[in-house]
Order: sequence, then structure tokens, then C-alpha cells
Amino acid sequence: MERLVFISIFLVIAIPLTILFIKTYEQSTALEEKKVEERIDSAYESLRLRLSSDFNLENSRSYKDYGILNSITVIGGNSRLFSEFFSFPDSSGPYCDFDSLYRQCRKGLLGHFQISHSGELLTPFYPDTSTGIGKSMWDNFSFDDQEQRKKTRDLIQYLLIKLDIRNGLPKRTVQTVDSTEAIDQLYDEIPDLQIPTRVELTSEEEALTYMAETAKNDTTITPDIPVFTGSNTNVNISDLKIRMTSDYIVFFRTIYIGMLPIVQGFVVDKNIYLNYMTQEEQIAYAKLPYAIELVYEDNVLLTIGKKNAEYELRTKRPLPPPYDKILFKMYSSEISGSADLTILFSGLILLIVIAVCLITIYRFTQSKVALAAKRQDFVSAITHELKTPLTAIKMYAELLQNSWVASEEKKQRYYGQIASEADRLSRLIQNVLNLSKLDGNRWNVQLRKERPKAVLDDFVATYSKNIEKQGFELTVSTDTDADNVALLIDRDAVMQILMNLVDNSLKFSKNASYKMISIELRVNNGDMYLAVRDYGPGIPASEMKKVFQEFYRVENEMTRSTSGTGIGLSMVKKLCTLTNMKIEIENAGPGLRTKIHFPPLDIY
Repeated sequence: MERLVFISIFLVIAIPLTILFIKTYEQSTALEEKKVEERIDSAYESLRLRLSSDFNLENSRSYKDYGILNSITVIGGNSRLFSEFFSFPDSSGPYCDFDSLYRQCRKGLLGHFQISHSGELLTPFYPDTSTGIGKSMWDNFSFDDQEQRKKTRDLIQYLLIKLDIRNGLPKRTVQTVDSTEAIDQLYDEIPDLQIPTRVELTSEEEALTYMAETAKNDTTITPDIPVFTGSNTNVNISDLKIRMTSDYIVFFRTIYIGMLPIVQGFVVDKNIYLNYMTQEEQIAYAKLPYAIELVYEDNVLLTIGKKNAEYELRTKRPLPPPYDKILFKMYSSEISGSADLTILFSGLILLIVIAVCLITIYRFTQSKVALAAKRQDFVSAITHELKTPLTAIKMYAELLQNSWVASEEKKQRYYGQIASEADRLSRLIQNVLNLSKLDGNRWNVQLRKERPKAVLDDFVATYSKNIEKQGFELTVSTDTDADNVALLIDRDAVMQILMNLVDNSLKFSKNASYKMISIELRVNNGDMYLAVRDYGPGIPASEMKKVFQEFYRVENEMTRSTSGTGIGLSMVKKLCTLTNMKIEIENAGPGLRTKIHFPPLDIY
């Protein structure tokens, strides 16, 4: 019944706690998942902002910057200056971040270019000698890096051909600027014609200065194409687009000066640019369980972090235009939930602790209940043990007091019985007092150098008559080696131990067919011990470890046939422990042998 109560208590505590820990685990897992999503969003957004910043700056650049000459307004008119794109290496714009020490663009910019309305490649850093301005520059300037400029121009031309980025007017006359039909025809016939997204107002002077680079014998433009109308005109500009090879990114857009399309753009080294733009991520994710891939047409352009087979894809989303054909993929290890596992582990530990505590309380309570029952049995036993000698003493005393005993021989026998019962009563009371001292740590241990043989002789001298009175024979045997051995022992404790052991033997073997008590003093390889043996029923093997418990008796208190209080062997065990001795019991077949081992001889 008590066990069911404790199990119920445990379940009442454990079930709500288990539900709480499961809910906490689920919330923690969700929180961990949310943190992963937040980190992914943060990485994507950070890269998006950096790419968009560069793109927006370059995309908003004036069309005039791409020409060799720029017209600027000064007091009294206009002045013409060389474009910043004329320098080499090309270090203008957000896609460069020029390193003056190594004279290179950290972001991998190769150079800007234009494709004229006639389909010719124009590069500000390497002017076209077929134009008047281009020829003048080559005639009047000395270029130390001419070969490098030409290689860069040739590379750009190769990339444009490979990526099919070109321009060219149809060889026919466009009849009117505002004709929707004519514009539609242009969109159909010019391969890379793009829809304008913004308009830049330009003066005729600015436009003519920009167009000066193409001033040569042009047969592709018929006189009836009105490029300019009035002092100002609109330049329609489309957004930059990109095309890529395995090593380079080409940015390009189409501008329309009137109805005249011109392709403008620039080239960057893909690996240098992407590595530069992802420096923060490469540092941040070097040791984190994440990996980022930038993928273009199933080809991995860049991997950030250390991706392994255990990682799972967490997101796949396109980068912002014009990079929208590049997929941003982010991987992470499977959410380990180390914190979640800690919660579950802590919960499990807590439940185990609660279970252990309840089991401990249960066992402690059971032991206290059992001890209380034993104490009750002890009270019953001690009451019986005290009452028996008192009854005998009272009976013999009344017989003698009332002169009901005429024979002198009987009187002496009754006197002897009174004295014997008084001794028995005295020993019983002394046992209870000694047990009280032991339990309260009040036993006065007096270790003195004594001969165990002498103590045994004194015990036999004082107790042998009591043994004989109960109809038992006492035999004592001693090894000759033990006669002169002296040890540090507590004489009173040894006497009390022998008395309790002999009393036990007398009580439990009173119905034995062979009534003998044997006491031995032996020395064996440095081990000196006393052995008390009787020829009674012995102790069942299942009870061997229990007989040293306080108030424990092999027989049930209601059915027992042997007198006693259940404190004899318990007190012997405590005395042995207190005085550095050991007790050992074994069935001798028949009877019980109890050995008391003295401290080892080799320590003296």
C-alpha cells in the first residue's frame, strides 16, 4: 500500500514536469530554428545590400562618363575634359576600390566599354584610332602600358563576342521619332535593345561632345534619323544587366540618344569581385556550422564556409537584380539542439533525482516503520524478559517469607534460584544500559595491553557456574602460542561480548541433543581470534546478514519459543567495530560458530 502511495506521488510530480520539459524542448527547438532563419536572413540581406549599393551607384552613373571627353559648364561657356575612364588601370566607380600601392582594383574591375550604334567596340582607356579624337590621343600621348591596355581591350572584345553582347542599327530609314511602330521595330531588330528605366536630360553640347568619339565616315545612319531636336534632348537609359563566363562578369546597358542606341558597360573579374564582396561572410562563417554557395546555371561560383555531407539546404533564393540569375544557397548542419538536449537531459536527471529521493524516503520510512515495529517487539520482549525473573524472585521470596518451606535444603535451593534470577535480571538491565551507551557514543573505550588468554580465563571463572546450572558443559581450548600474546584490547568489551555470545548459545540450543558450549582461542598466521560454538539449530542462510540489526530476531515475536530481546548480536557487532575487532558467524553443522577476530598481531 505504501509503495502505491509513493508511486502515485512520483507520477503526480513526474507527469506535469515531463509535459513542461517537452513543451520547453519544443519551444527551444523552435527558437533554435528561428535563430538559424534569422542568421540566414541576415547573411542574405547583408550581401544583398552590398551588391545593391555597388550596383545602384554604377547604374545611376551618367551616360557621359563612358565617353573619352566630357563637357562641363564653366564661366562663359563649356569646357571639354578627358573622362576618368581614360586612365589605366580603370579605377573609376564602385566596382574598383583602387589599391594605389599595387595599382589594381581590389574588386576586380577590368575596364569600361561602349558599343556604338554601328557595332564597334569603344574603350576609353584604349581609344579607337579610326576616329579623329582617338587618333589625336595616340599622336599626342605616350602610353607606357599600351600593350596591357590592348590586352584588356582584346579581352573585353572576346567576352562580348562570347556572350553575344552587341549593338547595331537596322539598315533602313526610321521615319519618325515618336512612332510607336518604329520603336517596336527597333526592339525587334536590335538584339540587346532594352526598355529604358530612367531619363537623363542632356544639352546638345554635352551630347555632341560625347558623340565626338564616333565622328568618322558613318554609313549606317541615314540623314532622316533626327538624333537631336532643339537645344536639349532626353537620353533614355536602361538598367544594367549581367552576363557571365566562368571567370568574368560583364555589366551592360543600352542608352538611347533620341532614337540612337548605344551599349555601355564594364567587366569585372568574377572571383575577385565575389570574394571581395563576401569578405564579411567568409570571416563570420569560417568556424560556424554554416556554408553559403553562390550558384549560376548549376555552376558553383563561390563557396563560403566548410560544407560537408551532413549539412542540409536551408534556403535557396535569387540575389537582387541584375544578379537574379545567381542563386544564394545557404546550408547548415542539422539543428543539433544541444541546448534542447541539455533541457531534456536536465529534466531526465531531475526526474531521476525525484525518483531516487522518493525511493530513499520510501526506504527510510520503511526502515523507520520496521525499526518502530522492532522497538515494539523489543518492548514486548524486554517486558517479558524482565517479568520472568521478577516473577520467579517474587514467588521464591513469598514462599520463604511465609515459612512455607520446611526443608532447609529447599530453602537453600530457593535462595540460589533468587540469586540466579537476580543475576539474570542484572545482566539484562546491563545489556540495555550498554546498548544505550553504544547508541549514544557514550561507551568509554579503554584500550590496554592485555593478554586475551587472561581475559578468557577470568570469564570462565565467573561464568562457568551459570553455564553448568543450565545443564550445559563448557569446554575451553587454547593454542599454546596464544598464552603469552598481549594486545591492545578493551577488557570490558571482550567480557561483554563473550557473555552475550554464550547467553545466545544457551538460549538457542537449550533443546539441542548435545548440550555443550565450546570456547576456543586460536592463533593462525598472525590472526588471533576467539570462537564460541554451540550445537543448536544455527541460523538460516537468508537471515545471516540480518541478525546484526538492532532488535532483529529470527523468530516472530508472537510465535517465538526462545527468550531474548534481539539486542545481543547487535551490541556485539557495535562493540567489535568500536574496539577494532571483527565478527564472523557461520553455521557449524550442527550449531553456530561465532568468531571474534582481534586486531592483527603484526601491528604490535
